[in-house]
Amino acid sequence: MEKNSGSEARERIISSAIELFSQKGYDATRVNDIAAAANVNKALIYYYFKNKQDILDFMVKSLLDNAVSIAMDYINTSIVDMINKGYLDILPDRLHFVDDEAIGHFLQNTYEFYERVIDFVIEKRDIIRILMLESLKKGKHQNSLFTFLEFMVNDDKNPIFRTISNADQDFTYSDEMILFRFFFTIIPIVSFAAYFDDYRAAASLSDEELRDTFLRVSKIITSSMISGRDILLRSK
Repeated sequence: MEKNSGSEARERIISSAIELFSQKGYDATRVNDIAAAANVNKALIYYYFKNKQDILDFMVKSLLDNAVSIAMDYINTSIVDMINKGYLDILPDRLHFVDDEAIGHFLQNTYEFYERVIDFVIEKRDIIRILMLESLKKGKHQNSLFTFLEFMVNDDKNPIFRTISNADQDFTYSDEMILFRFFFTIIPIVSFAAYFDDYRAAASLSDEELRDTFLRVSKIITSSMISGRDILLRSK
């Protein structure tokens, strides 16, 4: 019972910090404010966290860990599985599919992956908004968004690269692919989450309508990248 009570208190601290950081900003929020909102004494906060920045560090790490977990599920069940079955071949400059059915299967898996990602970022939009604000004002976590780049490097320490390259050694991240994924995939999704509530109100849409509209646009963009049976990974 005590363990559950302690876990509950820790979750209240985190939830209260997210709400306050999002509403007041990281710098304007004091540990006393978090303690009052979480209905705990300040000493308990310092039992779980070294300081206020440690709370934000925990949020960032948790967000990234969950995002990578979602990505790894998709890579293992879609990309690696298709490679192992001979439906997909990664060439130095492109993804090549064996036939139209393989492309259709890949696209369907990708659409389902996008749905999972969008649902995740909508749920975590307060944390994402905090990170965006910190980045724009050059705060203590101004480079947190660029942490995603750690998962787009040709290094065996990168689990995404290691998993795909183990299935097909031709796989590598080109400069064009890294830039595209960051500025045309990650940043749009981050912006969507950060401005979700504001855009929904301005456009007079429900949560579901806004979510579904964004997913439809994502599908159009993804489908437009297919050229015959290939998806280009770098410019010639």
